[in-house]
Amino acid sequence: MPLNIDILQILLHMLNFVILAGGLTLLLFNPVRKFIEKRQKQFEAREAENRENAQKNENDRIEYERKLAEFENEAEEMRQRLEQEAADTAKEYIDSAKAEADAIIAKAEADAEKRKEQILDSAQTEIGELVISAAQKLLADTATPERTQDLYDAFIEQASAGARKKADRNGQQAQGGGK
Repeated sequence: MPLNIDILQILLHMLNFVILAGGLTLLLFNPVRKFIEKRQKQFEAREAENRENAQKNENDRIEYERKLAEFENEAEEMRQRLEQEAADTAKEYIDSAKAEADAIIAKAEADAEKRKEQILDSAQTEIGELVISAAQKLLADTATPERTQDLYDAFIEQASAGARKKADRNGQQAQGGGK
């Protein structure tokens, strides 16, 4: 053998190399490859899960914005409704106060009219009494039964005229009170 090359030695080294490569493949390469594939699947699963979570988060964000917009609309509607109710309540209070004021004024006017009538009636009575007393003083000297009868008739006529005036005023007031 030239160069001291032994074919058997080369074949043994090759067989040794194949056994070593096969053993290393079985012992190291396959487990590492399986580990790497397993890790790669885990990363892919996490990436898919992250995409799903991102999509879910985006959907949740859209839903949140929609609900927030609905809430803002409801709050605005509620604010407007409450403002309208407050305005209506204020108007009712104002109308009620005006009605009470009108009732108080009407009562005061009626009381004033009644007081006026009482004053007029008492004045007429006093005037009648003064006239009668003056007439009695004047006629005291000349008192005759005929003259006395005339005075009584005049008094009764004057009293009935005052009663008619009072009835007329009450009738007018009843008509005027309905307005």
